[in-house]
Amino acid sequence: MWPTLFIIDGQAVSTYGVLTALGYLAGGLWVYFHLREIEGKEDEFWLLCYAIVVSAVLGAKMGYWLLEWRDFSADPWGMLSDWRSGWVFWTGFAGTLVGCWLFQQAYNRVRRPRRYLPVADLFAAALALGHVLGRVGCFFEGCCHGRPTSMPWGVSFYSFSVPEAWRGMPLHPVQLYEAFGELVLFLFLAYSVMPRIRAKKYAYGSAFFLYILLYALLRFVMEFFRGDDRGVFFLPGLSPSQWFSLAGGGAAAFILWKRGLAEKHPQTRSVYL
Repeated sequence: MWPTLFIIDGQAVSTYGVLTALGYLAGGLWVYFHLREIEGKEDEFWLLCYAIVVSAVLGAKMGYWLLEWRDFSADPWGMLSDWRSGWVFWTGFAGTLVGCWLFQQAYNRVRRPRRYLPVADLFAAALALGHVLGRVGCFFEGCCHGRPTSMPWGVSFYSFSVPEAWRGMPLHPVQLYEAFGELVLFLFLAYSVMPRIRAKKYAYGSAFFLYILLYALLRFVMEFFRGDDRGVFFLPGLSPSQWFSLAGGGAAAFILWKRGLAEKHPQTRSVYL
């Protein structure tokens, strides 16, 4: 497609890398401009961003190691240093949750203890926004491609990640399908759910758990259109990402069912413990 955005001093700058960076920037700026909603401080914001990036990278690469351990063991440094591939979203997401929880436990020891869910709501919406640009980057890179299709909007790819037999064939632009789904999810969270949380109609955590549930549903469906290596398949023929989606979406659905969306104590609600 368009893997190289431009060349500087003979060095190619990848479109995927630029769009991924812009995704982090867009999500980060969205959180930054909404910090007042959780009485957040700027130094706290930057420290949390660092914790998110590190834990997300470690979690995503760990997931890739678990699913593709044979390829990983053959060239571990190459797999770790290749930023174009080797990422597993759900384990990266899990790593972020753990990293943020550890960060908050340490931070609460020196500052006024803060609740986890108000922060998670903001970053859930930001993640959906950043993921839009990330998936568009996948489209230009040619990774995370779809299966062959006869639909008129099929797109031909020639990248290294596409099986040779499929190069030049119309494939589902599944990257753009998911990018569109993520954009709708961001708009829903940012302009429907978050205003209700600010108005104390929805409880803290509503955006966070709705993000997990709705993204899990989106990802589960998108997996049927994917044509790249999906890792080891288990009965009944579902990919690892679909099993992760079932687990994450099921857990979020159960929590939302038990706690509901409505704020039960609007008069005493606080972002602090």
